[in-house]
Amino acid sequence: MGISKDKLTSAVLLLASVFLFCLPVAALAQTKQVVFIRYRIPPGYFANVVEEFKAAMSRRGFTEGVNIEYIDILTRSADNDSIPDVLAAVRQYQDSADMFITCGWVSMPARELLKNTGVPQLFVPVLKSVAMEMLPTVKSPPGTNLSGIYLMYPPEKVLRLARLILPGATKYAYVYDSLIPADRVFKKEYEELAPADRHDFSLFFLDLAAGEEKVIAELRGQGIDAYGGIIGFIKHREALSASGIPLITSFALDIDQQSIREYVGEDTIAGLFDPFGYCGSEAAEMTADIFAGRNTIENSTPRPAKQLAFINLKAARLRNLPISFDALEAVDIIIK
Repeated sequence: MGISKDKLTSAVLLLASVFLFCLPVAALAQTKQVVFIRYRIPPGYFANVVEEFKAAMSRRGFTEGVNIEYIDILTRSADNDSIPDVLAAVRQYQDSADMFITCGWVSMPARELLKNTGVPQLFVPVLKSVAMEMLPTVKSPPGTNLSGIYLMYPPEKVLRLARLILPGATKYAYVYDSLIPADRVFKKEYEELAPADRHDFSLFFLDLAAGEEKVIAELRGQGIDAYGGIIGFIKHREALSASGIPLITSFALDIDQQSIREYVGEDTIAGLFDPFGYCGSEAAEMTADIFAGRNTIENSTPRPAKQLAFINLKAARLRNLPISFDALEAVDIIIK
């Protein structure tokens, strides 16, 4: 006995309905587009952010080329020259992107274009002080289309670490580049430190925009005991190390617990860093929740990065610099 055309059509439709019902929700959804905007901060240009973000999204059911598309924009430099690239990328993709992931200070110019669009933007990562330039607080839901992961390199903690390592020191220099927005923001944090939070250091502010040789001369001429920076000093690091002055600093770099051991070199006695890969993974969890409808960008409270402090005993030995037990207890990683 044959099957009627109507019955065959009904059976096909029923099977199709069952098949579609059984598919994962993420696979049924329209393909999501995530746009990364990052700049050329060595050594990895935020590569760990991108890699760990993609890996975490994959674990949450968002597979590249299947239900999620990634656009990766790398700007021309680490300073203000990158602003046109940032603005061009936002204008190009703001009508198609489901999420912008803006890495570092480029989040600020991107924010100017995105704040009235409703398109979600995550800063991954930025300094806490930079986040506070864009949001009134990082302690509660933002109520707007901006959230993210923020880094904490408290100047007070850097100076406290310097005091533990150099108990007799009196002069600390913050070496920065006034052409880099994040450097300027961090300088303001140093300037606003209460006297007690300076740990008996006199602070000096040396601007690399005035010239590398001038800064090195000032380091020596002012009798600086230790110095540090955040971003701008990095490309001048080799020249600065020739001054022979200990580097006790914040590393806002694309490094992790393993690579920090190779990166510190012989000039760095101690410092702070936040693994960028962790930031990428945390941002992916926030993004997956938003894409799955479990949360909204407006209700996504910014998250702190994972801060780690280290002491480089190898560099200390080369300088015949004794490291106290109190200093060793104050850090997470000891490089031998």
